[in-house]
Amino acid sequence: MRVIDLNHQTREEWRSGVLTRMRTSAVNGAGQLCIFEQWCETGHAVEEVLRVLDGRADVRIGDEHATV
Repeated sequence: MRVIDLNHQTREEWRSGVLTRMRTSAVNGAGQLCIFEQWCETGHAVEEVLRVLDGRADVRIGDEHATV
């Protein structure tokens, strides 16, 4: 079994003010799934559109939580 310690992967600058760390992607064997974490500088907004095709998704922004 291949074990990958994702907590030691480096954060990469995705664009100015936004760092990204890939958790799951084609780089570590995922076929069609991409999961990543992002850190934004204070006051730096990131706009995203997420589409849930099936099932549910948990969304967290700060202390707020919603299931969609």
